[in-house]
Amino acid sequence: MKLMIKKSNLLSTPCSEYDNLPNGKFDVIKEIKNRGNHAEHVGWLIANCKLAQTAEILEYFKSLNPSIEDIRLLIKNCKFTQTAKMLAYFKSRNPPAYSVYLLILYCKFAQTSKMIEYLKSLKPSVNDVRLLITYCSFAQTAEMLEYFKSLKPSKKDVSCLINNCKFASRLK
Repeated sequence: MKLMIKKSNLLSTPCSEYDNLPNGKFDVIKEIKNRGNHAEHVGWLIANCKLAQTAEILEYFKSLNPSIEDIRLLIKNCKFTQTAKMLAYFKSRNPPAYSVYLLILYCKFAQTSKMIEYLKSLKPSVNDVRLLITYCSFAQTAEMLEYFKSLKPSKKDVSCLINNCKFASRLK
């Protein structure tokens, strides 16, 4: 695989490991391979270079056996990967509830009732549910509060939710 780009094709500056990229056109895949062929670097490339937002490069990313975190960050940071297919891929990797909670919290695309149901199926911690309700307006529903209550939160968790979430504090 080959992808010829210029530094000016990158939307932001890569990490210091890539400070010595050549001037002019270069094969960015070769540069990544020379530095260890890390899935997280390919994910960063996809998110930060429109030329890398192709099905072929996405398949290459998947072939590198990315971590759940690499996949979550790619979906969060790149509209190109905010698809039902990528969410299915994310789920197929059996992410922990914590990773699903973070994806829902920080990615509007993942803020769906299906993803909330998926999160619930993973038996998230009381803390994850409390934080999701506190910081994600999509999760600020009567149904989520009922779910939170069903987890039998401690008095401290209830107090934290009420004190830090305007939605919950209105329901005292």
